[in-house]
Amino acid sequence: MTRILFFISFVLIGNATKAQTKDSIIHYPIVVEFQSVCCGVPSEAPLVSFLKKFKRTNKIKKIKVYKIGPLGREGEYHLGFKLTELNRAQKKSFIKKLKQLVPKLNDKGLAVLNENVDENFSNISSNIKVESIYY
Repeated sequence: MTRILFFISFVLIGNATKAQTKDSIIHYPIVVEFQSVCCGVPSEAPLVSFLKKFKRTNKIKKIKVYKIGPLGREGEYHLGFKLTELNRAQKKSFIKKLKQLVPKLNDKGLAVLNENVDENFSNISSNIKVESIYY
């Protein structure tokens, strides 16, 4: 069931960024998927806290996150990280710490971390948006 939702969500994620980018395929080194099991998605508050702490510790001004959604009836969405503002060592540290954090985000729904994701934005539903968020 999760694999079907995962496939459908990637197929649906297209036209929203067509106006934002010339390329229809965007590569994200890390994507965190917030999925619903029955009653909504997990809180992203621990993730936001992690981003702020990581930013402070590594003296980074901003971390850009791409919020892709809504992808379902219960508020499912993805957070894509390009990590262009981080150097190689910071990227490695960020990914390692994020891998430790994401399994703990499963309070209401399910949070899944995927690495090296190519999102195809050529033909998605018009109600799905891609929003840039800075932390």
